[in-house]
Amino acid sequence: MKFYRITPLLLLVVLSAPPLCNVEAHGATLSAAVAHQGDVVRKAPAVIFLMRHAEKSLTEDKNPDLSPQGFKRAQALPSLFLNGTLPRPDVIFATAPSKHSNRPIETVTPLAQALHVRINNDYEDIEAAPLAKQVLGGKYAGKVVVIAWHHGEIPNVARALGVMDAPKKWDADIFDQIWKIQYIDGKAEMTVIHEHLLPGDSE
Repeated sequence: MKFYRITPLLLLVVLSAPPLCNVEAHGATLSAAVAHQGDVVRKAPAVIFLMRHAEKSLTEDKNPDLSPQGFKRAQALPSLFLNGTLPRPDVIFATAPSKHSNRPIETVTPLAQALHVRINNDYEDIEAAPLAKQVLGGKYAGKVVVIAWHHGEIPNVARALGVMDAPKKWDADIFDQIWKIQYIDGKAEMTVIHEHLLPGDSE
């Protein structure tokens, strides 16, 4: 019978090597992550523009419509997408109208009319998850999507769309910004766009 001498170094290597099942499990997890990343890229829109509705009345709390300034912004909004500043939208979503607010629909109506695109208003304000499921489900892969929502829920919509580092809130005084969401290497990346549509808009 032959005996083999095991050196301390060899023993350390043997004891520290991960079990074969763990290696296989790690490989399977990595493969699944890569597949999921590729799936996200294939199904995701080319870009999503997430925006708040235009200005509302500061003196009429129960007025569900835009203020005169808000209607001016809505009328100016198509210029962002028709003059080459931003790509032309293929799909437009807006919060379902309610007795409290028609403002998201009113904001994107001039844009929808200019593009001859139907506004999808199937989702209520709090339905961020179902909205994101439809947007990311593959139907709009490679498309340009616009979403007009209420500021209190916009961070939830952004997170539902995969933006894990989205701001926790949208400032109540801001009406002139757009959150641009793109999927790069399977990860949602967000940048802030300033509209520059009306005098006094932020830089």
